[in-house]
Amino acid sequence: MKPRLSRRRFLGSTAAALAGAPFLARGASRDGFEIGLVADAQFADVEAKGTRHYRASLARLEAAVEHCNGRDLAFCVHLGDLIDRDWTSFDAITRPLARSRHRWHQVLGNHDFDVADEKKPAVPQRLGIAARWTAFDHGAFRFVILDTNDVSTYAHPAGSPARAEAERELARLQSAKVRQAKPWNGGVGAEQRAWFDRTCTEARAAGRKVVVLAHHPVYPENDHNVWNADEVLALLDRHPHVVAWFNGHNHAGAFGIRSGVPFVTLRGMVETPDTSAFAVARVLSDRILLTGHGREPSRELLFRS
Repeated sequence: MKPRLSRRRFLGSTAAALAGAPFLARGASRDGFEIGLVADAQFADVEAKGTRHYRASLARLEAAVEHCNGRDLAFCVHLGDLIDRDWTSFDAITRPLARSRHRWHQVLGNHDFDVADEKKPAVPQRLGIAARWTAFDHGAFRFVILDTNDVSTYAHPAGSPARAEAERELARLQSAKVRQAKPWNGGVGAEQRAWFDRTCTEARAAGRKVVVLAHHPVYPENDHNVWNADEVLALLDRHPHVVAWFNGHNHAGAFGIRSGVPFVTLRGMVETPDTSAFAVARVLSDRILLTGHGREPSRELLFRS
């Protein structure tokens, strides 16, 4: 069995990787602002299984927070699945976040609800989330946080109307052979979609571009996508000022451009025995320069006109 990577060794290896970080430090404009992005820390105090090294995420998130503390960031985002299972997992994995000098926005992920049924309604509060979907403005941008677990078989207690509705929807989608009709995915409900539409309309009236933050992807096509990805994409098509979408969930990562909008699936921090994955994004008026660390690649994300 491979020996556990100590925090000191991990921080050292991370620092070496950061020293060779690509174009952002050299080529980015001084305009705009930076944000930190992490996906799928998925911590649990259990042995590794397959490619997932649950305990290692504690040191990895500590290293990411330490790196972000050394930068002048506007805020940071964890894109869902802060834990893998068990309510007590929140206790350990939130400690590194408490040492951050930046505000961390939490996005709800499917594994965040892998707790006892009586605890499921309290998950957002435990993560410091006031509303399951929300939006906030920074500069000329509106950041929209979606809850892609809205309609799902895991985020609601057994016997609840919401669980029953989700079970019926999953059965319908599976019968229709929808590729992403999997029990670990979810959908964006009608109420949330209507709110998203209004929020984007208000942002456009205010002259703001919109960046979406979610746990599940909607593009490219994938087994991990939101159940009703087509409906969500149709909403995006209504709003040409939506300029980027960031998510987690698919630990392998993914990237695609649709109608001029870049869709980025960040790689899961929990994966592999000895590497991490996170990113710092510089948000400019016409693009986002994404500098990846560890397994996360760097990208230049141009906005559509």
